[in-house]
Amino acid sequence: MEGIITKTLGGFFFVKTNSVVHKCGIRGKLKTTIYPGDIVVIDKKNKIVEAVKDRRNLLNRPKIANIDQVVIIHSLKNPPLEKKLLDRFILMVESSNLKPLIAFNKVDLIDDLEQMKTELSIYEEIGYNTFFISAKEHIGLDNLYHNLEDHISVVAGNSGSGKSTLINSIVKDVKLTTQKVSKKSKRGVHTTRHVEMIAISKKGYVADTPGFSSIDIENIKSSDLHFYFPEFEKYEGKCKFNSCSHTHEPGCKVKEALKNNLISKNRYESYKEIYKELQKKEDDLYG
Repeated sequence: MEGIITKTLGGFFFVKTNSVVHKCGIRGKLKTTIYPGDIVVIDKKNKIVEAVKDRRNLLNRPKIANIDQVVIIHSLKNPPLEKKLLDRFILMVESSNLKPLIAFNKVDLIDDLEQMKTELSIYEEIGYNTFFISAKEHIGLDNLYHNLEDHISVVAGNSGSGKSTLINSIVKDVKLTTQKVSKKSKRGVHTTRHVEMIAISKKGYVADTPGFSSIDIENIKSSDLHFYFPEFEKYEGKCKFNSCSHTHEPGCKVKEALKNNLISKNRYESYKEIYKELQKKEDDLYG
C-alpha cells in the first residue's frame, strides 16, 4: 500500500494512506534516507516501510520531498519587515527550483496598508504571487487557501512571522504551538521542533517548518546569482562584458536600469550584498 510520509519522529515514520495515518518502522535492508513528503510503500499489517518511490525534488533545509511550492510568510510588523531577509528567502526557494508565494502577514497592525502595498508592489511586478493577510484575524486567507489546495506546500519564514498561526487558521482541528514575539528583541521564538505535513484537502498538504536562523544559499555560485533575480532577465546579454557581474563593470545595463528607476534599489542592494557574500566564500574556499 502506498502513502505519504507526514512526519518522522523518534525513529518512526508516520505514513498517511487515504484518511488513516500509520506509525511505521522501516525494513532493515532499506538504506535510503526518508523525509516528510516522500511517497512510500508500506506493509500495512506489520507497519513497515518497504520501499520509497522516486522523488520529484528535495528541499535541503529543512528536508522535505516532492514539494510544489513554498509560501514565504513575512510579517509587516512585530517583527518588522526586513526586505533583505525576504529576498534571501525568495532566493533560497528559487535556487531549489520551487515556486515561491509571498504572504505578507499582520496587515491588521499597519496604519496605512495601501501605502505599504504600493511599497511592496515590486514583488508582484517581477512575477511573484503576493498575498496581504492577517493569519490571526483571518484576513485575506481565502485567496491564499485556493492557491494551496491540491498542492504540497511548505510554509517558511523567519521566527515570529506567523507560520504556525497561519496553519492553525487554514487547517481544521490542528492547533500548532505559537509564541509571542519578544518585546526586547522584536523577534520571534522558535516553536516548531520538527517538520510535519498537514492535510488541507484530498491531495493538498502544508508543512510547518522549524524556524530559520540562517538562510541556506551556499549551493549558489556568485556567477549564477543574477539568474535568480527575474527583473534582470530583460538585460541579459546586453551589457558591455559577457561576464558582467552587474556590480561594478562599465556598460552594465542592469546598473543603467537602476539609475533610470526601472529596477528596485532595495532589490539591487540585496543582490550586491549576497553577491559579495558568495564571492568571499568562493575566495576562501578556492583561494
